[in-house]
Formats: sequence, C-alpha cells, structure tokens
Amino acid sequence: MFGVVLIPILLIIFALIIGIAVFGMKQKIPGKKFMALGISIILFGGIIAIDPDSNLAGIEYLISFFGLILTFVGFIKND
Repeated sequence: MFGVVLIPILLIIFALIIGIAVFGMKQKIPGKKFMALGISIILFGGIIAIDPDSNLAGIEYLISFFGLILTFVGFIKND
C-alpha cells in the first residue's frame, strides 16, 4: 500500500530534479553553485538515512542519488 502512494511522489521528485538540471545547464548558473546545491541535497538525504526513526522505504537514498546527479551536472558544466 505504501509503495503505491510512493511511486507518484518519486516520479514528481525525479521530474523536479531533471528540470532543475536542464534549467541549470541552459541558464548562466555557475557550476560551483550547482555543485553546492547537489552536495547539500546529498547531506540532506544522508541525515534522513541515518535517522533511526525514519521509515521512508529508501526515498532517502534516492534523494542522495539525485544530489549526486546534480553534483556531476555542476562538475561537467563549463563556467
């Protein structure tokens, strides 16, 4: 039951991350800012992952993975 509700939420989060990545590549946002955003998302997901009271069925690891993607996009982007 929890997985059925979880799938649309994950799709929305994934679409937002992809949208941010595409928007950041098209605009004049510096790669360092993009990397900082990715690193902060990784830290946010890591804090949720180590919390013993959180039961998010792996979303915290996906949040960290999306942060890793944004960090690589910022690394690849030319300033």
